[in-house]
Amino acid sequence: MPNPSSHQGYTTVRVREAARLSPSLIRVVFEDIDPQGLASSGVPDEIVHLYFPSEGEEAPPPMTVVDGVLGHHRPEDARECRNYTVRSWDGNRVVIDFVDHGVGVASSWARAARPGQLLGMWGTRSWYEPPVDTAWMVLVADLPGLPALLRVLEHLPAGLRAHAIVEVLDADDMLDVETAAEVTIDWRIGGNGRAPSVLATAVDETELPDGDGYVWFAGEASVGRALRKQLRGLLPANRLALIGYWRDDKEAWLDRYEQQSAHLIAAYERVAATGMTEAEAELHWDELLERAGL
Repeated sequence: MPNPSSHQGYTTVRVREAARLSPSLIRVVFEDIDPQGLASSGVPDEIVHLYFPSEGEEAPPPMTVVDGVLGHHRPEDARECRNYTVRSWDGNRVVIDFVDHGVGVASSWARAARPGQLLGMWGTRSWYEPPVDTAWMVLVADLPGLPALLRVLEHLPAGLRAHAIVEVLDADDMLDVETAAEVTIDWRIGGNGRAPSVLATAVDETELPDGDGYVWFAGEASVGRALRKQLRGLLPANRLALIGYWRDDKEAWLDRYEQQSAHLIAAYERVAATGMTEAEAELHWDELLERAGL
């Protein structure tokens, strides 16, 4: 089971500007209106939790602290929440690229976003942690993972070799990126809930370089599981970061998970208590889910 990091706190952000970035992406620039609000972790795949106001409401209610825990503790204060990676973060300005799925609270909100609108924001958490001796990387993503992948590429140092494999829905979703690293990008069109993904096949066909490498994935959860099976044994746990950002069968999966969650969490906690690293714990959690048919 992923081990949640400590959250910094909750703040309210205001839309500064919003515009269509590509056929599948809407870029929204936020500014934090609280001078003591959130700060970036600096890790390129950091996520924030966005809280959307109810109909007719200017902004979600603030969080409160109860027994040392910050949250929306009253049932009437609960709001729809979604996790999003940060495309860029400069001071109090946060840029998020929303995938326009056509349905869903976040896509609908982003299509209608206008300057001055308010959202709740809570953060941050991240997974990207390549060992310092990393000589090469393979970075893999579908549309929800693309903003983080591009931010990773921008952060790479000169001379490091990186190969990115990205699955988008339209040729105009193939965005430019500036990087000092030696980067190749293999763009694919498909997947993303509209067609079977080819990402796992593309990685399987990629010849991994010699030396100490690092593989990072952000996208649909079943693709991440397929990659974990392919790569386990080729790279140690600390050189794999495979994050399921979304599930193609989310509602059915959640129903099945709820029936087994207590047993799964207890099994995870027993093994995690043995002192395994977070990377090893992530692998173990995925194995528990797979054995449970999840």
